[in-house]
Amino acid sequence: MTSRQRKTAMRLHHWDFSRALFLMLGIPFHAAVIYSLSHEWSVASPDKSQALTHLADFLHSFRMPGFFLLAGLFSMMLVDRQGAWPWLRGRLIRLGLPLLSAILLIVPFQILVQQLALAVKGTVPASEVPGLIAAQLSQFGEPWISHLWFLWVLIAYCMALALLQALSSGTLRARLEAFVDWVADNRILSLAAFAALCELAARAQEIVAAASPYYGNAVINYNLYVVYFGFGALVYASPRLNELLRKPGPMAALAGVVLVTFSQAPHTDLIDHTLKVMAAIFGALLIVGYISSLAHRHFNRPDARVRKLVGASFTIYLFHHPVIYVLATLFLMVDLPPVVEFTIIAHFAGLISYAVHLAISRSAVLTLVFNGVRRKTVPGARPLPATAERGGAAVRRSDMATDRPYPARS
Repeated sequence: MTSRQRKTAMRLHHWDFSRALFLMLGIPFHAAVIYSLSHEWSVASPDKSQALTHLADFLHSFRMPGFFLLAGLFSMMLVDRQGAWPWLRGRLIRLGLPLLSAILLIVPFQILVQQLALAVKGTVPASEVPGLIAAQLSQFGEPWISHLWFLWVLIAYCMALALLQALSSGTLRARLEAFVDWVADNRILSLAAFAALCELAARAQEIVAAASPYYGNAVINYNLYVVYFGFGALVYASPRLNELLRKPGPMAALAGVVLVTFSQAPHTDLIDHTLKVMAAIFGALLIVGYISSLAHRHFNRPDARVRKLVGASFTIYLFHHPVIYVLATLFLMVDLPPVVEFTIIAHFAGLISYAVHLAISRSAVLTLVFNGVRRKTVPGARPLPATAERGGAAVRRSDMATDRPYPARS
């Protein structure tokens, strides 16, 4: 292992915490969009809240950018160590098996709850619910993608990264580091090129959205995270960029909040749209950088609490979504202030999802099905828990043989 890789490996604790945090923020985000004025969600309350709208918009501005940035960082580190095709085979199992399991077991349940919620709201007669359920189950659409979109996207990004690594004959990291050095030496030209790319993206978004407002925006929103995934790969490849990401302080975070707030306002023309695209990217990076700096300061060491959070975050993300569907449907039958309902839903969704994680972690089969992790045990020995202690430092079971960090996911 090179000195650069050893230096990066030392930071896995705070990167793990940050990535798990971004996953866990999906709970308050999805609980808030139930009452949002700017988000159309599958189970929406007729009672809206401006405060929860702002909360959902704010979390949305940096939560998935932060996750994909760290996914890119970990992916680049692992493909650099393991090689393109061995790493990709592991990724397809690690991400593809939970995706397939969730599609078969979680998504149909969500479709059922979604249609029941329409009857509870009085949007459709109860007698039509069975037909609506059958129609949704028999045709592919957004309900089948749902919160699993990040796995589809992440698998595609991993395939692209593996291809680039193979085409570069294993020199991708060195080339990315050289690219960062070139950008640092040509900042004005790089900024101009970035602005031009943002203008092209803004123009493409307007064209695609005009052709298909619903699916066009969905395609754009799902693919825009390649920017952050690529940036994460650059962060691993370049020590100077790695250090820069952890420098933002409170003032930089405040500037990030201002930028993402500006980016969420409706645009008036192409130039305004381009500026808002740039503001969204820079704002998200500043907020993610500030979170990373806090995590590095407080969680850059083995910690049992962080270990539990990291171990549970993926399962919690998979299952919090259907739990929120059920809770949101139940709250359609009562009349409480939206903020009160949001608070109850967010807390119970977290607790129930964590209970599901504890149940799944007790079964090797379920752990494989919903986490893509195959437990390895020594004959005659007790099975290892999800995490273990070695040499006074916390290590994951899957890391013992490969020195591999907790796999990238949303």
